[in-house]
Amino acid sequence: MRATRAEGTPGARLVLALLALATAVALLLAQHLKDKPPLIDGAGVAWHPAQGLIDARTQPITFSFHVGYRDNITVSIVAERTGRTVAVLARERLASPYPRLYFRWTDAASAPAGTYEVEVHFERLDRTTIVPLIRFALRGPR
Repeated sequence: MRATRAEGTPGARLVLALLALATAVALLLAQHLKDKPPLIDGAGVAWHPAQGLIDARTQPITFSFHVGYRDNITVSIVAERTGRTVAVLARERLASPYPRLYFRWTDAASAPAGTYEVEVHFERLDRTTIVPLIRFALRGPR
């Protein structure tokens, strides 16, 4: 008896071709996204271990970061739980990707106890993001 070669049906060939095409598109899209700079990079708080913890009731909080795109940005301090804005540190400030941007929260003492994050809105991109690695925990009065 002679073995016959099984040939796929036209529907199976079409599904296989579509799967190969979708895989190629996914790989191209992933590479494109990998090549884009992040919105925020290099975030940090101006603090030295010898200072101990920063007391926001008596000291301003200074932090910095780089942006990945030239855009007008608005930088706000928001409550972590509610997302409520407690301070706007810069409104529609033109920012470029290379220089480090510095901001100072001087009225942290007026904010209620809680945890706060830095939110950045990019006007032209119409995107808002939370700055990674920067969070402030404020305690009530001693």
